[in-house]
Amino acid sequence: SSGINAGRSQEAVVSTQSTGEQRVRVAESAGEEGKTWVVSLVRYLALNKDETRLRELLQRLLASSSPRVHGSDRLELVGELLKVVGASCQRVYSEFKQQLEWAANRS
Repeated sequence: SSGINAGRSQEAVVSTQSTGEQRVRVAESAGEEGKTWVVSLVRYLALNKDETRLRELLQRLLASSSPRVHGSDRLELVGELLKVVGASCQRVYSEFKQQLEWAANRS
């Protein structure tokens, strides 16, 4: 499985369920448009309590070697996404809030 890497336009692929199986692909080079899609996807996953896919997406972002993703600082983007996750998926929020704090202290 490929993650989001610096200097490459690889895709983070997350499957979501609605009326049927969909694939949502967000290219790293998509900038603000990509960020908008990621926020929308995280909102969708949080509202549907899809903790597995939320964890997968957030983990890929935290593990990325690129300091910038979708035109934003990687850690700031994860922080913004955690605000979207909020109370909908408290367990995921708490888990990744701790990881984000740890990553920020290492920077």
